[in-house]
Amino acid sequence: MRSKKMKIKKKDYRKLNRTLGWLFAIIIIILVFVFIIGLIPTKDKSDLETYNVNNTTKEYMRINNRVVYLTNLEELMLNYEDKRISLKDYIASHDNDLDKVMTDLASYLKVKTALKDGGTIIYEVDDKNIFNEDITVIKCHTEDGNEDIYFGKNMNTTNAFKNGACGKNYFEDVSFTRIYTLSNIKDLGFKEAEVYNPETKETEMKKSHYYELTIKDQDQTLKIERVMDDESVKALIKGEKYTFYFQNKYGELIKDEMEDIFNKCTLEKIVLLED
Repeated sequence: MRSKKMKIKKKDYRKLNRTLGWLFAIIIIILVFVFIIGLIPTKDKSDLETYNVNNTTKEYMRINNRVVYLTNLEELMLNYEDKRISLKDYIASHDNDLDKVMTDLASYLKVKTALKDGGTIIYEVDDKNIFNEDITVIKCHTEDGNEDIYFGKNMNTTNAFKNGACGKNYFEDVSFTRIYTLSNIKDLGFKEAEVYNPETKETEMKKSHYYELTIKDQDQTLKIERVMDDESVKALIKGEKYTFYFQNKYGELIKDEMEDIFNKCTLEKIVLLED
């Protein structure tokens, strides 16, 4: 009877030892996994909170008619004359002259994109001696006279322009339509103008019949000159609404205004809007 009890105890001990062994192995695996995860670089929690909370563009300072904006930044610090100073102090050290500021920063930046809107340029950091991080800079110079400047971190410039950067409300469709009312048609007679000849691949002077079309939507009115034949003109009816078909000429963002659309896009055709 005594030997039987001993056998039972030894069997229980072996079972307990196996269980403890498995638990110990699982704990070791968990600790190793946690250690490896800890080695993976992650953003500081405060950085993540700052990015999530401030993923917007805010007015930073205004100088005369120009505005400096920050995107995804609470403050922008620069290395200047062996010390760290704020962007405001940096601008002040350049007599609050934004042109002087951009001239000084030019050696640390490289042009990423130049827009065909009058001269707007998108820069990115080329030399981090003045910035300790990657910064995108938009220096506005539009035909409308907007000369604001944007400094941003993790900036999506396409979305920035769509949301009004540089005074724009852009869209990026390659093919699109707009509905306008044809309010007037005026015969301008024949004019001589340069016309590209695809056969000779040269421009040549040619007389063409021009018409002035006055078109409007709810908010805007625009007069455009077009070369048209008699058949096309006869098909147009004053006061009627037409669907205008466009192609994006430059393949870039277009300001959603009639003048910008007609200046930068190719008008493919006009079709009477059916009721």
